[in-house]
Amino acid sequence: MNGARSFQAILILVIGTVVALWLGVSIVTQQSATLIKGAAVMLFAVSALLGRRIWLLLIFFSAMNVVLIRGFGTTEIGQAMFLGFSAILFLMRKLRTQIQFKELELWALLIVACIVQTYLRNPVGLNLMGAGNVGGRPYIMLAITISCAAILSVMIVEAKELKWAMWLTIIGTLIGIPGTIVRYGGLGGDQEDLSRVPVFSTFATLLSRILVSRISPLRALIHPGWIFVILLSLVAAGASGYRNSVAMIGLMYLVGICYRGGVMAVFSSLLAGSFGLVLLALINVNFPLPGNIQRALSPFPGTWEEKYKRQADLSTEWRIEMWKEALTSERWIHNKFMGDGLGMSAEQLRANERVDATIVGAGTSNSGLLAQQENMLINGSYHSGPVHTIRTVGYLGLVILILAMIRVAVHAHRQIMRCKGTEWFPLALFFNVPLLVNPIFFAFIFGEFPSGVASTMMGIAIVRLLEKNLPIPAYRAVRHQPYMFANPNRQPAGQAVRA
Repeated sequence: MNGARSFQAILILVIGTVVALWLGVSIVTQQSATLIKGAAVMLFAVSALLGRRIWLLLIFFSAMNVVLIRGFGTTEIGQAMFLGFSAILFLMRKLRTQIQFKELELWALLIVACIVQTYLRNPVGLNLMGAGNVGGRPYIMLAITISCAAILSVMIVEAKELKWAMWLTIIGTLIGIPGTIVRYGGLGGDQEDLSRVPVFSTFATLLSRILVSRISPLRALIHPGWIFVILLSLVAAGASGYRNSVAMIGLMYLVGICYRGGVMAVFSSLLAGSFGLVLLALINVNFPLPGNIQRALSPFPGTWEEKYKRQADLSTEWRIEMWKEALTSERWIHNKFMGDGLGMSAEQLRANERVDATIVGAGTSNSGLLAQQENMLINGSYHSGPVHTIRTVGYLGLVILILAMIRVAVHAHRQIMRCKGTEWFPLALFFNVPLLVNPIFFAFIFGEFPSGVASTMMGIAIVRLLEKNLPIPAYRAVRHQPYMFANPNRQPAGQAVRA
């Protein structure tokens, strides 16, 4: 009976969200306000029906990640509903929690302290409805995200709800892809650069998470069904035109292979990947691949056309020049040790307006940089996790954030090892493999400070949810001893043992 009710609740959630998404998009196209009100009523009804399972709504709406109007989207709706109904449940004493303060909570507190100090030193007001890079809106959005993660990390839920969270993440992401296409009237790419299609990158990342949670990517190559999934993910990553998308799923597959097959399997996969690149290079000689795929593969050796390789190299050089300017001059980052904060000062706003006029005109700024480069330097759009973090919270904040990401990855690894050999292993891989990849991706490939903080905080929440709610023995590390002194009855290191 309880199972039927649970299935009914999830079914209503999915149906209600599809309707709400369609009605939300109608805001942009100026559809009837009555329909929007109806969607709001349905959303509140679904939230009330979920009760203590309201956290699943947060997971589902965040997975969709569709922007609806003025920068707000499904993620913000999910956060608002989660915080509101969690507060009601808390006042009714129906919110089951277990509060603890351990290592990960300490790292979270240090990150919050970095954000608070930079806001106190550079106050920018609390304009929630302003643009994303002006005023206090970035701080408010981060505060909301951190609050959601804090509540989620202390919740006690039923173990089966964790599996629902995995499936709702998959369904939500799939629903969000056409939602993004409808929103932008196309594939969601940059209208000025049609070689890049973000929705393909989202789809490729989702496929890679599903695959590594179910089977070793190396074994998938000889599986009649899974080989289609792995090939589709690679094609989608290449078709996105983003080199970081190819890097992301490559890292995901390497981590998945390591957990399912060990180090030797990783070496075998590298050989298989090299063979695949050679095959693509040979195909490209007689049947040239689309330009966005060649651009995405340009970091690897091959027969890619020179214009695509040059385009990718120029993009990298363009960004490196901008990073050097930001880190070596005093014009763009005033306090490199403590940071300048997330907001934009009135002086920066006026400078940004002058540069916008320059872009329309000559295209070159007075500083000698390209006008677009100067515009991005003012806005803090560095396309680099470390550089953007230095601008926001300084070198001190960068060290704290990177160390926090690494420690979250360590705890994510422990949860994977804890679940190995159990029915929860696919779930642990699905949620924790991205947390293992996150520090590498943020530091060396692509990132921004707000998204880095959000992924770290939500990572802490996911780790704590698994720690508290999985019905298996807790992880306990066992020190390695010389063989002659080893206890033959002890558990292998890294395996779950009963306390």
